[in-house]
Amino acid sequence: MLKNYLLKGFMVFAALFILLGIIPVGQNLVNADGFDTQVSEQSEVKTQVESIVSEKVDIQQNQDSTDLRESEESIDTYAEIGPTYPNTSVSMRIGDVLYSTKTLGGSSQIVGHVGIVNSNFKVVHVTPVVDGGVVDTFTTYMGRHGVGETIKVYRPRNGMGVEAAKWAVYNYSKVTDYFINPLGLLGTLNPNYCSKFIWQAFYYGEGVDIYNNGAGNPNKPGLVTPSIFTTSNQLTYTTQFKTQ
Repeated sequence: MLKNYLLKGFMVFAALFILLGIIPVGQNLVNADGFDTQVSEQSEVKTQVESIVSEKVDIQQNQDSTDLRESEESIDTYAEIGPTYPNTSVSMRIGDVLYSTKTLGGSSQIVGHVGIVNSNFKVVHVTPVVDGGVVDTFTTYMGRHGVGETIKVYRPRNGMGVEAAKWAVYNYSKVTDYFINPLGLLGTLNPNYCSKFIWQAFYYGEGVDIYNNGAGNPNKPGLVTPSIFTTSNQLTYTTQFKTQ
């Protein structure tokens, strides 16, 4: 926007400068004797102004093209093509569920932890570390685990996953209290915990119940453990990797 204002200002200044330099102050612009001369001078002025404008427009267009190229180069290539999981040949996919056997901030192999991959190939999850929902870069997510810990990837079947990931992105910030309450309704968004939040993402985003027996009901109390994602017929084991 600033460039456009400067360009317009320069053109006006250039035009006035040329006109003042060619046409003396007080000269009669419509006398019969000087009409042809005046038309010729005005034509020359017009030509010069158009030339200046054309040059400035070319410069502006070249600058805009350069800015566009620089902007395109700054876009993370992972935004279009998912990177592969560490030390594997398997590409990340929107909606992948990441399962680990340890809670973030704890060591219980019964509880575990799950998160979901979003459209920027970051991980959306609910964790006691931040007492709520968060979106982590993949590096940050791995860093929340111990070095060498195994994370398994479970991929939604039948092309599912995108809508679940969208739901997670739209709702993670609404979770501001991490709390596991086995007597709480499955549909309650806050407080929440990792596996219940991902169950909700698939239930509300994809319209599927991760429980194989359809026991999940948002209007009833229940406890969702991370392990149900490892046995659900809605997901399939894809690969695993160790944190670095």
